[in-house]
Amino acid sequence: MFIRMSVRFESIPVLDVNINNIQVLWPSLMKAVESATFIAIDTELSGIGTRKTLMAKSVEDRYKGTAENAKTRSVVSLGLSCFKLTHVDVKPRTQTGNMSDDSFLEASPSSSCHTWNFLVQTYNIMALCQEEYVVEPSSLKFLVEHGFDFNKQYSCGVGYYRGNDKPNPTSSSMCLRSFFTVLVKSRKPVVFHNALTDLVYLYQNFYASLPPTMSSFIADLTEIFEGGVYDTKYITDYVHRMPASYLEYVFRKSQRDNTQRQSTERSSVTINILPYPPSETVNHCRCGLPPDSLQDKDPDQDTFQAIKDHICQGFAGHGWCSSGNRCNKSHDIDLILDVDHLVQTRKSRKRKRRNRNQNQEDGDSDESQEPANKQYTKDQFEEFLSKRLGDREICKAGCHRAGFDSFMTGFSFAVYISKYGSYNGSFCLDDCGMEAFKNNVYLSGKDMPLSIVKSTFSKTSKNHKEKIKKISEHVDNSEKL
Repeated sequence: MFIRMSVRFESIPVLDVNINNIQVLWPSLMKAVESATFIAIDTELSGIGTRKTLMAKSVEDRYKGTAENAKTRSVVSLGLSCFKLTHVDVKPRTQTGNMSDDSFLEASPSSSCHTWNFLVQTYNIMALCQEEYVVEPSSLKFLVEHGFDFNKQYSCGVGYYRGNDKPNPTSSSMCLRSFFTVLVKSRKPVVFHNALTDLVYLYQNFYASLPPTMSSFIADLTEIFEGGVYDTKYITDYVHRMPASYLEYVFRKSQRDNTQRQSTERSSVTINILPYPPSETVNHCRCGLPPDSLQDKDPDQDTFQAIKDHICQGFAGHGWCSSGNRCNKSHDIDLILDVDHLVQTRKSRKRKRRNRNQNQEDGDSDESQEPANKQYTKDQFEEFLSKRLGDREICKAGCHRAGFDSFMTGFSFAVYISKYGSYNGSFCLDDCGMEAFKNNVYLSGKDMPLSIVKSTFSKTSKNHKEKIKKISEHVDNSEKL
């Protein structure tokens, strides 16, 4: 039994897992992983090192720098969102609808539309490394500003140690390292947003000590995640080509696109959730689309400039602002998306006018003229802001955490499946037409992604061989029982 939600959803339940309730929630977590079509993962970290390390020109140097950082930093929370494809509704289209500029990339036939129905279970696991680790001031500031409770982490975080397995571990079988073993055994596809850093930290913190070279690391990953690695930032930047590619932007744009696609009889996604009883374990993250937007407005030039001036351009472009909560400009993602839409609309109008003028010069008559819209004024914009302002910050408070971030990643990927994938009766991701995106990881500042493919000349690492052998032996023994 689950709650069927519409294409538009107002909130998503996230189960907070800690040392006090992990035994109670462990069975449901195991079942969610076992039944998932794909699992979206996100981490909150105590630090990621310097930008120079992350942006090193050599990919090998980039890996080595990130690996060294992972050995001294920690995962403070782990987010998991398990998406299970339950059924796909196929209906004939009765109208042509408005096709987007990138519609030629879509695999779905135009004669029918598919509604991809997913059951979603999302967890936020509070983690506490039992060894010394570095906490970077910038990471600490970011986490605190977004509602992370360090007191709660220290008092009831799920403990773990880094690196290789210890000879005689004293931790419970219901722990983060055990969970990662379950994840490896499940062979499920895993989805990240900007995957490389997450993959390095997950390996070092919950699996084994990292190998010295990237080639060995990649070879190990092909065996750790047999179901494949998917990166929504890669799809966003290399295929979909949104104006920005940070997670909050991609998620919100995916929400809007999904709603529009459903209303124009194109393939879309519907999210279903379990009916959790009221509990302090369940945190409902509000994420509904606002009832109004500026997308259908036609501001004059002065008003349009006033709207753009209201927005923090640093945050709009990168999802991050050095001033944080002290910034006097708006970080409202919906307003940012409104402006991007208006910019695209104005470019489209200019292109149409240019083509129309060219046709007239060539002697072709064009009877179709754009209707004159009533222009949107500054006073109307101020009224619009006053209605939205109070509610937007409340919606975001406390929800920028690993659990909700993993849901945002998973939902964005589900929308990409509806857009670029295909349905042939199978609920397995390998049969959904997403092969082009499998095992391609985004690399910042590079024209090509990192391919998670074992080369002929690379070898898996010694630590991985020992670890995967233990996991395989455990699977064999379980099957005998």
